[in-house]
Amino acid sequence: MRILILLVSFMLLGQTAQPIYANSPIENNINHKVNNYIITTGVPGYVPVMIMTSAELMAEEGKNFGKFEVVVYGEAVKQFADKEAGQKLVDMAKASGATIVLCDFALKHFGISRESLPEGLEFVENAFTYNLKKQKEGFFVLGV
Repeated sequence: MRILILLVSFMLLGQTAQPIYANSPIENNINHKVNNYIITTGVPGYVPVMIMTSAELMAEEGKNFGKFEVVVYGEAVKQFADKEAGQKLVDMAKASGATIVLCDFALKHFGISRESLPEGLEFVENAFTYNLKKQKEGFFVLGV
C-alpha cells in the first residue's frame, strides 16, 4: 500500500509523463475478470519500486491478477547495461509476477546492444506506441 501511495504522490507532484486518466477507458477495464497493467518510466531508479507494486497487486488480486509489464525507456534503460545489476532486477520482476520491457529506440540512442543485456528481458521498438496499443487492448497504463 505504501508503494501505491508513493506512486500517487509522484503523480500529484507533477512527476508523471501522462495523467493516470489520460485516454484511459477505465470504465471498460473494471469489468474484466483479469487485470493487466503497464507502468512506464524513463527515470532511473523507479524500476524496483514498480516491481514491488506488481508484487503487492498480485497478492491483493490473486486470480484476478493478469500481466504486469514495466516498460522502460529513455535514460532508465542504462541501468540494464550493468549486466549484474540488471539481472537482479529481472529476477526480482520474475518473483513478483512482472515482466520488464525495454524500448529498442532508447537502447539504440544510448548505444546499448541487446546482446550486452541480461537474459529475461523483453523488447519493443517504441515504448510509447506499445503502451498506446496495450491501452486499446484494455490494459491499465500509468506513466511515471
